[in-house]
Amino acid sequence: MPKFLATQPLRNATLTFDLNDVITPDATDLYYIASNRYEIGTDKINGSVITIPNVNLNKGQLIIFDLGFYTMPSAGTYKFFISIDSTHKQEMVLDITKN
Repeated sequence: MPKFLATQPLRNATLTFDLNDVITPDATDLYYIASNRYEIGTDKINGSVITIPNVNLNKGQLIIFDLGFYTMPSAGTYKFFISIDSTHKQEMVLDITKN
């Protein structure tokens, strides 16, 4: 379940989560902003990239993805990328020791 913690308030931001072809999200997968639950939907998915427009988060709030049940990739280290309004790219590392 990838999570994003807002370290500063976001207003009408576009968040892009690039799962780097490690996991391909499904339109029926969910994401949560604060306590609100949403279905990702096909309009927010392009391959393994999820783009969520018009995000409003206060400092300290989370956006969490519930990507359903998937077979994990082979053991190894994988990188995911997060950007806000196409800038401020950050990297997350997923380290899998067993499949």
